[in-house]
Order: sequence, then C-alpha cells, then structure tokens
Amino acid sequence: EAEFKNVGVAITKTPVGFNVHSKLVRLLEGRRKMIEDGAGLDWGMGESLAYATLLNSKIPVRITGQDVERGTFTHRHCILNDSENGTKFCPMNNIKADQAKIEIHNSNLSESAVMGFEYGYSIANPKVLSIWEAQFGDFGNGAQVIIDQFLCASESKWSRFSGLVLLLPHGYEGQGPEHSSARLERFLQLCAKNNLQVCNLTTPAQIFHALRRQVLRDFRIPLVVMSPKSLLRHPEAISSMKEFTEGSFQEVIAETKSLDVSGVKRVLLCSGKIYYELRAEREKQNRSDVAIV
Repeated sequence: EAEFKNVGVAITKTPVGFNVHSKLVRLLEGRRKMIEDGAGLDWGMGESLAYATLLNSKIPVRITGQDVERGTFTHRHCILNDSENGTKFCPMNNIKADQAKIEIHNSNLSESAVMGFEYGYSIANPKVLSIWEAQFGDFGNGAQVIIDQFLCASESKWSRFSGLVLLLPHGYEGQGPEHSSARLERFLQLCAKNNLQVCNLTTPAQIFHALRRQVLRDFRIPLVVMSPKSLLRHPEAISSMKEFTEGSFQEVIAETKSLDVSGVKRVLLCSGKIYYELRAEREKQNRSDVAIV
C-alpha cells in the first residue's frame, strides 16, 4: 500500500514553473485526493496506476494510437503540455530514478500499419506491456487483416505468442455511425482454444489488474478491452485502494448488495456499464428479489 501511494502521488506532480492547464490542475488535484483518501479511485486513475506501478517495478510500457497521450475521451493525460510554451512533461517517467519508461505516441489514422507494428513489437519484446488504442472501437476495421491473420491465429499457426492489448473505446452513447461499436461480436467469433481474452470491464480495479497481469504472468495471450465511455466519469464506477493493493482480477463479480438469498427469484448476468443501469433501476423499484452478477 505504501508503494502504491508513493506511485499515485508521483504521477500527479509537475515540475516547478510548469504551467498546467486549469482544467488539468483540477484533474491532478482530484487524483491526488483519491490516493490520500484511499477511496473513490476512478477509471482514468485505475488505468494510470496500472502503467505507473509496472514502471515502478522496471517493466516498460508502450502505447500507440490516435490521441493516446490525452485519451479519446480525455481521461488519460499521460503527457502534459505547458499551456504557455508547449513544453511536454510525462509524470509517469518521473516516478523514481531507476524506473522503466513509458513510450506513448499519438499516431495517424493508419490502423493497419500501426497495429501491425505493435503486433510485431509485442512478439519481439514480450516483457513490455504493448498497447494499441483505437480512436473509436470501430476504427479497428482498418486493421482487420492484422487481427484475423495474425493476432488471433499466430499461436495456432506459427507458435508465436503475443500479449498485445487492444483498447477499443466503444461508445454506444448516441455518437452515430463509426462512433458507436467496437464490434464485440466479431472478436467473440474469433475466440477458440483460449486464443483471445475479450473483456467488457465494470470497475477501475478490474482494468488495473487486467492490464498488469498481461506482463506479470508467464504466458502471453492478446487482450481486447471494450473500453467504456460513460464509466470514465460515472460517480459509482469507482474502486477502493484495497481493491487495487489486495485484490486481483475477477472473472465473476458476485452480488454486492446484502440480499436474502431465499427471496431471490431472478439472477441477471451482465458485464460493463449496463450493471450500473440495472442496479439503479432495481433501487428505483425497491426490488430485493433480483440479484446482479
């Protein structure tokens, strides 16, 4: 916990004289308070702490894609820009002297080229957490050949193992065509013989553990994450510090409300943001006969 707190504070600091945009000042102050309170850690902080704690353990991280420095929905801000002179600063590369480094590069809209490079990088250097993030999940369409021919099949065809992570912001928030779906069904149809992990996560602690285990365990499988939009700032999509420091990735999250089991008539199975909508409706109807898993 002490190490976790030290890392959390370090990634909210900026150099003396560095002019942080006023909106980002509030973001950094809010994240520092999350660490100090040990509660209310949101999605952006959970993801950032996954990278930062790996760097602190001398495990490098590499992220490419459109607008990844800031994050499509402005939740990441891994690279800060001085609002007066444009100088760049990366707090994650300033945790301690002997840490590993994060490489994070905004790339152009050439998904096939960029994802193809990152796929090769993940095989050439499997001890790096390699991530490609789409601007919107649909943009993975531009790299469909890489996904079909290499990412999901290289272990079976050539015994080449990749731990590449695809972060696919999927929306479904009324954004219209090409800004709504990461084509979840396509990835599920590609799943066979444990060749892919496809996740639609619900809590910040889950993204933290899912990303870290990609490089901490002794085998490599690609990870496809249906990255949320509404959960980035959802007031209930938060985790406590103990869920990070003492918890682990959960394939199943049991009912969190204290219900009389004998009175439960229906169990709802879901994933991702729909959980919060179901929970809110259950509270609205004052139902105690429905469990949500």
